[in-house]
Amino acid sequence: MKAKDLVKGCRQLAGKLLTVLNKLVPKRKDTILFVGNDGLTDNNRALYAYLTENGYEKKYRILCAVKNHESYGYLQKDGVKFLSLKAGVFAYFRAGTVFYCNGTYPIKPSQSQTVVNLWHGTPLKKICKLAPNVAHYDYDYFTFVLAASPMFMPIMAKCFGVPERKVLCCGHARNDILFQKSEDALKKLGLAGDYDKLLLWMPTFRNSFNDYIHDGGCATQTGLPVFETKAQMEEFDRWLREHRMLLAVKLHPMQKLSDISEFSYQNIRLLTNKDIEAQKMQLYELVAHADALVTDYSSIYFDYLLLNRPIGFTCDDMEAYGGNRGFVVDNPLELMPGMKIRDYPGFVAFAEKVFAGDDGFREERERVNGLVNADRDGQSCAHLISLLGL
Repeated sequence: MKAKDLVKGCRQLAGKLLTVLNKLVPKRKDTILFVGNDGLTDNNRALYAYLTENGYEKKYRILCAVKNHESYGYLQKDGVKFLSLKAGVFAYFRAGTVFYCNGTYPIKPSQSQTVVNLWHGTPLKKICKLAPNVAHYDYDYFTFVLAASPMFMPIMAKCFGVPERKVLCCGHARNDILFQKSEDALKKLGLAGDYDKLLLWMPTFRNSFNDYIHDGGCATQTGLPVFETKAQMEEFDRWLREHRMLLAVKLHPMQKLSDISEFSYQNIRLLTNKDIEAQKMQLYELVAHADALVTDYSSIYFDYLLLNRPIGFTCDDMEAYGGNRGFVVDNPLELMPGMKIRDYPGFVAFAEKVFAGDDGFREERERVNGLVNADRDGQSCAHLISLLGL
C-alpha cells in the first residue's frame, strides 16, 4: 500500500469515528461555531462581522476555530472566543450551529445540529465533484450549502454530490461589504494616489500553490494572461500614467506565486491575500472601490455584477481551460456580460473604454445579475440568519 493511500485511509477512519462521537454528544443551541482552515476569512469573516456588529454575541456563545487563532485579537469581543483548530474539534461536538467556507472537519453533522457550508463564490468553472482532479473527495459535511440564486441550486447540488434539498438559496455574506464602501481602504493598501479611476484585475489561478490542481498555465513572460512580455507591462504602465488610471492586480489565493513574474511599476500594483490580511481588511473592501473589473472565469464577477460597473473578460485560453477544467454551464459566454479580451491590444481597448466612460453592457449585466444573484440589496447576512431562525 502506498503511503498516501495509507494516510487517506487513516483520515477516513478518523472521520468516521469523529462522526459517531458527534452523534452521541448533546448540542448547545446557544453556541455558534465558525471553522476556518485558512483563518477567519471570506464569507466566514463577513458573517462573523455581521453577528458581532448586531449584538448576537450577547445571545449566543460565538466560537471561532481557525488557523492562526492568536492573530485575531483585533476582532475579540466579550462573548466571543478564538480557538485553535485542534481545540475546535471539541467545540464542534457541542455547537448547535456551525459555519465554514474554506474547509472544515471531516465530521458529518448530527440531526440536532445545523452545519452551513457558506462556500466561497458562485462557480463558473467546475468545482468539487465536477472538477477532474478532485472529484474523488467527499464534500458532504454540511446540513446546507448555499447557492446565490435558484438557477445555481441544482448546479451546487451536483458540485457537492448532494440532493437539492440540502441547498439554501441565499446570497454570499461578503457581498454585503460591496454596499458599505470603506473610505480608507485604498490608503491602507497603499493604493491611494493621484489618479482618477481604479481598474481591478483578478485572474483565477491556473496552477495551485499546493500542486493539487493544474488547469493549464500562462505561457507568457509575465505569468499573467494576455500580457505576453514585460515590455507590454511597461508600455501599459505608461498608458495608465498618461490617463490617470491605476491597475491593481489581485492574485487568486490558490495561485502558485512562483509562476508570476515579479514586477514593480508606478501605476500597476500587485496584491496578494497576505497584503490584505496584513491590514486586517477584507478583500471586498477593495472590490467596492474598483471602477471596473477585469477577470476571466473567477466567481468574483458574479458578485461584482451587483454594482453594475464595467467588466472585461480575458478569454485567450478559454477553449483550453474549458477542455481541461470545464464549466458548469454549456455556454459560459452567455453569462459573461462584458468585453472579451483575447490579447494585449484588447486589454488596452477595454481600459480606453473605461477611461472614456463608454459602457455598452449595462443592460446585459442587469440580465445576468437577475439570473445569478437573488439577493441584490446588501442584506445577504440578514437573509441567511433569518433562514436559519437564529
